[in-house]
Amino acid sequence: MQTLRQVQSFGSIVASNRASCLVFIAILVTCSSSLNIRASPLIPNSPFLSIWNASTELCTEKTGVQLDMRLFHWVGSTLKTSTEQSITIFYADRLGDYPYIDENTDEQVGLAVIDWENWRPLWIRNWGSKDIYRQESIEFVQHKDLSLLETQARPLAKMEFEDAAKSLMLKSLNLGISMKPNHLWGYYLYPDCYNYDYKQNPHNYTGSCLDIEIARNNELNWLWEESTALYPSVYLEMALRSSKNAPLFVRNRVQEAIRVSNVSNSTCPLPIFVYTRPVFTDFYQEYLSQDDLVHTIGESAALGVSGIVIWGDLNLTLSVNTCRTLDSYLRRTLNPYIINVTMAAKICSQALCQDSGACARKNWNSSDYLHLNPENFVIQLSKDGKYAIQGQPSFQDLQQFIEKFYCRCYAGYSCEPRVDINDIHYINACISEDICVQVSLNSLSNVEASSGRTASNMSVFSFTSQRNMTLPAHNATEGFQQTIRYNTFNVSTAGRINVPTSSSGALKITDTHSFSGLSSDEMKILNVVCLILILRNLI
Repeated sequence: MQTLRQVQSFGSIVASNRASCLVFIAILVTCSSSLNIRASPLIPNSPFLSIWNASTELCTEKTGVQLDMRLFHWVGSTLKTSTEQSITIFYADRLGDYPYIDENTDEQVGLAVIDWENWRPLWIRNWGSKDIYRQESIEFVQHKDLSLLETQARPLAKMEFEDAAKSLMLKSLNLGISMKPNHLWGYYLYPDCYNYDYKQNPHNYTGSCLDIEIARNNELNWLWEESTALYPSVYLEMALRSSKNAPLFVRNRVQEAIRVSNVSNSTCPLPIFVYTRPVFTDFYQEYLSQDDLVHTIGESAALGVSGIVIWGDLNLTLSVNTCRTLDSYLRRTLNPYIINVTMAAKICSQALCQDSGACARKNWNSSDYLHLNPENFVIQLSKDGKYAIQGQPSFQDLQQFIEKFYCRCYAGYSCEPRVDINDIHYINACISEDICVQVSLNSLSNVEASSGRTASNMSVFSFTSQRNMTLPAHNATEGFQQTIRYNTFNVSTAGRINVPTSSSGALKITDTHSFSGLSSDEMKILNVVCLILILRNLI
């Protein structure tokens, strides 16, 4: 109760008005009236942000291991001594350590996350070890009125506890927003839907958020109305390692956050940044596999949230060995997947939303992912540590985006979602200065298939298509691996498009499977290709 009694110490706080969206990057017009919208990106033309939140600078300072953090949009430390970062997390022992405004510097956008996990603002949710807060609250009420029995004191204690919790949490938010208005303020692990029964019910687990927990989240509407971002968590335990239950656990939690994000204003939803970890919560020596990354980062991206925050504790940087292990994991596993999903999200955003929205699953409870097709792309790592993408999106790749995803327009943007692949004429997607995909789709007559050669000094990473759940599999198209290559282009630091002219004028098709077992949609695509070939030969 001591924490809750400190509410008055915050003093008077200027109330914040969330009647309109916060403007961080540009001056936005009033929000769209469409319900298929998402919060505007914090970084222009970046539908999915990857943010690193761990004190990994210790690896360089203490062990000399230099970690490659270039692919993360923002990097922030969790140490108390680290201030003025793009992402700041406030733990229970740091209340009051709010960043100050330096009038000599321009205010930058960023994330501000309050991490309180000792107690929960709803009385009913303080079960288990947190029940002590209920018992102390009852004793506090009885101490003020010695005549009250426990049954009489309990409802009064519940009311006082929830009122104090609400006041403390809202005043904390308002204080932070008044001091750092260009940061997105919210509480870590909110909202939660408590779908943790994957251990008790592993064979029949659906991941669904119980109706009672959704109703309880509705009781926290006062929190959603004052927050300027949501920070749900999808940390995995070993019980979900490479498990079919992992994506069910994650997608239901993220979907509940999406529902909550519309509570305050459905035309200006709150941005959602999903917290994940590179290791398992109950075994920090074990890093997430490619499957696990798909089930966490991949799920979040496919549902159309603003980004992910990868959080790590000091166990990542204990010694030279742990730093070297982290370095290898970043270079060989995490970074290539970040490139994969970030580029796929960027291409889909351009193709479906013309850079004015983010792609999201048409069926949120499906296993459709925003991945580059492994038949058409490879990610390469050179000996000097630079990444590159080699490959091109095929007609079928773009068609898959249109069939499996829809455009969630950014709030305040003029957005006209595309529904016809023939309306896509050009792709120019960059996730860093030297990792780009640029290709013209206007002409089919003067291009030929890419050779797909890999430089001898490159390491190659494979990955899955959006139609498959497990990352390493190469048979992602399930029997239909017609790679229809309409264009050839190079991915390089120059950023230029290279479209050579075919000497034969024939459209090349790489046939790696028989036509047996094709679905009706696949047969339609094949028929279109055959018709093009026939017409080309007749002209």
